[in-house]
Amino acid sequence: MAPGAHLLISWLATVEVFKERRERALVTLCGVAPDLDGIGLVVDLITGTTSYYVKYHHYLGHSIISAFLLATLASCFAKSQKALVWLGSLFVVHLHVLCDLVGSRGPDGYQWPIYYFYPLSSKGLTWHGQWELNAWQNQLIMLLLFMLCAYYLVARKITFLEAFSTRLDKAAIGLYETYLSKNK
Repeated sequence: MAPGAHLLISWLATVEVFKERRERALVTLCGVAPDLDGIGLVVDLITGTTSYYVKYHHYLGHSIISAFLLATLASCFAKSQKALVWLGSLFVVHLHVLCDLVGSRGPDGYQWPIYYFYPLSSKGLTWHGQWELNAWQNQLIMLLLFMLCAYYLVARKITFLEAFSTRLDKAAIGLYETYLSKNK
């Protein structure tokens, strides 16, 4: 799945569980963090001669070791609910891996393996039913995720943007409220 889907899924997994924005943000960002191993794409595009993206994406950030490291790091930065932050972070990282296993096949049919036990093992995990990254299933999931996020905007005046900044969150809520006041 795309990083945006991981962001929305992770935030939605936190919104009813964690009381404080900081803890929701930490867990949400852990749900996106496995894709940091894809930063090699930027280097590859700049240099034109390297292949870091192919070499490291789905290796470093998508392993059980990185799941435990991310969860531990998040719980260290949490101010409250530390144990729950650790468990929530571990959950969303594994949810990320599961989503990639299910819906990240390339348009050329390549099933991108997940190297879950890396560096202990270089055997990649795949699923024969993996759908393409741009398949209708992923598009439907994104639509449902946006609808759920819209519910939280309307019902609780909160958005997934809080994971990055309270200012962004408030700006999005302000836009929504402005829209409502102009269309009464």
